[in-house]
This record gives sequence, C-alpha cells and structure tokens, in this order.
Amino acid sequence: MNKPFLAHITGNPNIPTLAKVNVRTEPGTISVAILFEANIGTRNLPILGVKPDKDNSALNGKVYQWFQAQFPDGRKGWLRDDLVSIEGDGAAYGYPLLPAANYALLLLRQLLPDTTPAPAPTPDPAPVPIPPPVTPPVTPPTPTPAPTPVTDVTAMVISVSGLNLREAPVSGRVITRLAYKEKVKILQARPQGGTSNYIWAQVQSADSMGWVRTDYLSISGDGTRFGLSKGDEYSAPLQNYWWVRGQNHNQNPNEAEHLGWDFSASAGELIFAGPNGGTAVRLLTCLRCRPNQPNVLSQGIPLDNASVFLDAGWGYGYGNAVMVRYLNPLLPASTLERLQKRNLAGAHLYVLYAHMSAITVQVGQPLAPFAQIGIIGNTGNSSATHVHVEVRASIDPANTDWASMRPTESDPEILFRR
Repeated sequence: MNKPFLAHITGNPNIPTLAKVNVRTEPGTISVAILFEANIGTRNLPILGVKPDKDNSALNGKVYQWFQAQFPDGRKGWLRDDLVSIEGDGAAYGYPLLPAANYALLLLRQLLPDTTPAPAPTPDPAPVPIPPPVTPPVTPPTPTPAPTPVTDVTAMVISVSGLNLREAPVSGRVITRLAYKEKVKILQARPQGGTSNYIWAQVQSADSMGWVRTDYLSISGDGTRFGLSKGDEYSAPLQNYWWVRGQNHNQNPNEAEHLGWDFSASAGELIFAGPNGGTAVRLLTCLRCRPNQPNVLSQGIPLDNASVFLDAGWGYGYGNAVMVRYLNPLLPASTLERLQKRNLAGAHLYVLYAHMSAITVQVGQPLAPFAQIGIIGNTGNSSATHVHVEVRASIDPANTDWASMRPTESDPEILFRR
C-alpha cells in the first residue's frame, strides 16, 4: 500500500529565525488573503491538491508550487513549496514516490494532463444544405520547432579578499578586481591544462568582461554546456561563508596533501545538513580541546603532527565533527552519474563536517532538510575558524568506519557546490 501524500512545515532554510508561516486562501501571494499562521514543525498534514502559483511567481526560473493541506482542526489552506517538505505517494499530482521527507522547493513536478471528460455538446437543429464552395487545396506550412530556451549560468565571488578579473586565463593582464559576493554571468569556460585541474571561466560583470578561476565562484544554474557542474548538487553547508581551499593530492610539491574542502565564516555561524535529509551516524568529540585552547597550535603542537591524527582525544585531528550519511536514492542525479563513473553505483555517501565549536545532533538522529548539525569552530588540527568537509562512499548503509572508506574518498564536488 502506498504511503499517504503528506506535508511537513519545515520553513525556509534561508530564514532560520522564521517561527510561523502564512497559510493562504489561494495558491499565490499577490492579492491573496492569509487564512492563519501555522507553526514550523507542524507535521503529517494530508495534501488535498497541488497547483502552480496563480501569478507564476518564481525563484531562479522555477515557478512556485502550492500545496492545499488539511490541518488537524479541520481547516484547509495553501502552503508554498519553499516552506514545506513532502513525502509519500504524490503520483496523482506529478511527484515521485517519496519514501522520506524532501524539501519541496528542490523537487520538479511533472504537470499531468487534465483527464476530466469534456461535456457532451448540445445538438444544433439540422441545417439547410448549402452547396460547399469549390476551393483549391492548400498545403499547410511546415511548422518550425521552437528553440530550446537557454538559461543564464550565473556565479557569485566567494573569495573574501575579492578576485582578479583577467584579460586571459592564468597570467593575463588584470582588468579589475571583483568584490566578495559580486554577481557575474558565465559566458564560456575552459580547463587550464597541463598538470592543473583548474577551470577558467569568461564572465561578464556589471561593467567588465574577463577571465577568473571557477574555484573562487559559487555557480548557479546548469553549467554542463560549459563543462561545469549541473547545478543540482548540495549547496555549501553555511549561509554566510567564504572559500578557503579545495582538494589537493600533492599536485603542488610546495603544499601538503589536503583532502576535502574548507569554508570559513564568522564565529557562531551555523552548519547545516543537505536538502534531502540524512542521518547523523557518528560523532567525534575533541576531549583534548579546551575553551581557551581549542586546537593544536594553541597547545604548542605543530599543524599536521602525525600523533594527532592517531589520537581519538583530538578527534583524529578533526576536532569536534559529525559524520552524516546520505542514502543513495536521495542523492542528486549528477552525483549518481559521478558515482557510476567511479564504479560506485548504488553507494551511499558519508560526509564528515569537522572542526566545529559545538555539535547540535546526536548519533542516529534523522535529519530534516537543512537541519542544523553544529556551529563553526577552530578545534583539532586547525589554525582558523572554518568547517572542513570530506566525502567518502560505501555500499553498506550501516558503515560508520571512516578509515575503512578511505579508498572511496572523493573530491566534495561529487556532492557539493561551492
């Protein structure tokens, strides 16, 4: 028996202070009355209908969908898809069977044909026969297929010190310096070549055009036509952040090997899980970390000391960390493609979020979409406030042995956007 189609009011992850949401009389916000306010955390509301926004209001080109929900007190009203997670059998409304709650805004709905039978026509009186005029046959014109719309691929600078815009990749003359969080449009991209994995993109800013390295950009939209990411990956695990560094397998002999990605942010910034839910399967607690000496440097131990990586008291160097398992069926389509290319089809992904100042989840805790899992910190083998993200894979959904998954370690780009 299929699961009932249910909505859970989870709120908008970009507004963490939101406590209530508006329930409306119709599927829209423009000139639509508010019936009442409902608390975030309200769960298991039967879905009675789904309609697109009546004014075609959209976010990033995707029209909002609205869910008519039945509340426990008998009231019925409409909720927008950026405020709810849904689960169960939504086939009647164009959604797949969802065994677990998914953030509705990230789901694409298949619009189904209207199967309501048309009313039978009322018969007209018998007409008086009139001889038809003789007209020459006309060959209808061959219809021209409509072109497939191409949407813009945009990006935001995530280097806190800004980013040089160059006339040409690598060593071209610097035209100007783009500011942190400045928005640009991507025009084309090309690999740097040689022994480097860097990609350069030609971008258009508000007043200039030039080339930048893509690892200093957070890219939005489907960039596959440029050889970039598909755009369906998980967003960075912080709301306000800047890029520090990525994966480095000793490509540069002057740099130590670095697995994973580092994002920095101001002290106190919250760390969030992915959009499709997950499970906290393991915690690492830094027993050697002290409030005024949270990391190795503050205790007179050099960075990357081998003994720290073997010491459970230091969280094996990760400090305070949370391991989250993301089950294979809920992974983005582009992630599944990358796993298949690595002969890991069917594998689940395990993500370690490290160096936290505090952990806010427990082992075995199922995570709602964008659930808070901790607070950014500077614990363990760390020299500044940041979150370190590593990704590994396992066919076994019960695996919590991080070391045993080392052969399946992946660049976080398999799952994340910067």
